[in-house]
Amino acid sequence: MILIIGGAYHNKLAYALKTYNILKEDMQNGRQCPVNEAFSKKGIYNLHLLIKRYMEQGLLNSENYFQIIEQINNSNIEIIICNEIGSGIIPLDKFEREYRDMVGRIVSELSAISHKVERIYYGIPTILKG
Repeated sequence: MILIIGGAYHNKLAYALKTYNILKEDMQNGRQCPVNEAFSKKGIYNLHLLIKRYMEQGLLNSENYFQIIEQINNSNIEIIICNEIGSGIIPLDKFEREYRDMVGRIVSELSAISHKVERIYYGIPTILKG
C-alpha cells in the first residue's frame, strides 16, 4: 500500500494518478462516497474527510478507530491520499480536536503498515518510507 500525505491543494491526487498510472475512476472520494463503499476501489483520496464523516455519523471513535484500518487491510486499496490536518493552531472546538487527533492516529497506523509513504509539498514528492 502507498500512503500519500500533504497539505490541502498540493496536487496529491494529480501526482498519484500520473506517478502510479491510475485512473481517477479507480479512486474513491472520501468527501462524497457512500461510507459502505469507501474501500471498494484501488484507492481513496480525501481520507481525512471520510474519517470526519464517520465521526459525525457516530461510526468512529477513539475506542474503535482500528476498525477503519482493518477495513483498509481487508480491501484491495493500493493508494491512500490524506491531507495533513495536524499542523497549526489547536482547534477550540472539541469535535475538531478529536477529529484532528483521529486523523493523526489513523495516518500513523497506516504509515506503519504501508510499504511506501510520500509527502507532497506543492507537487514535489518526498519519500518518507520505502
